[in-house]
Amino acid sequence: MSCSHEAHDHDHDHNHGHSHDVPLDVSPLDSLYGQIDLPNVTALNAEGGGEAGQKVIKSWDMKDDETLWCESEVDDELIIKIPFTASVSLRSITLRAGPSGRVPSEMNLFRDNPSLDFSDASNASPTQAFDVVDVREGVEYQVKAAKFNGLTSLTLYFPGNNSDGDEETTRIYYIGLRGTYQPLPNRPGVIIYESSARPTDHKVEGVNEGQTFRPGF
Repeated sequence: MSCSHEAHDHDHDHNHGHSHDVPLDVSPLDSLYGQIDLPNVTALNAEGGGEAGQKVIKSWDMKDDETLWCESEVDDELIIKIPFTASVSLRSITLRAGPSGRVPSEMNLFRDNPSLDFSDASNASPTQAFDVVDVREGVEYQVKAAKFNGLTSLTLYFPGNNSDGDEETTRIYYIGLRGTYQPLPNRPGVIIYESSARPTDHKVEGVNEGQTFRPGF
């Protein structure tokens, strides 16, 4: 797979710190884990193919698991695309990567751009960008909430790692999202399943109208 390496301006805001509003050792109640359309999470330039991106979408109790990860293949660029089963308002993203040298140097977030490729990502301005903290444990990054209201998908672009060329790949262990959500009315998938009378095919996660938050970050 060919990845673009064209230089691009970083005139967007970078957040060098991370939020301490919710301790990382406490399971947050505003997890969006249940609203992620896991079977359709994909990665570009990932070892093992696009489905490798699903390995980093884990519940809160699996955040320290290092038996599953998504690692870039050809070079240190990586894209992970996360679709949702609901309309999501994102508050923060927790990233766990490593070991040192394979930690991404940056994390660029793009809202509602599921067709984004490396050429697009390297030339377009992200919705928000962060300098990634070089630690092994998970770090929570607060997003500008006003920019991430009503999401149907989130794309993460990691343009490289922090090894200054010593390591060829970037490795992600865990991505956790916090926020709120609203069910999507008349989701096409639900209509198709109901008209086909196949109740076993129903995806119930994220369409429970009586529930605002789901545990398991």
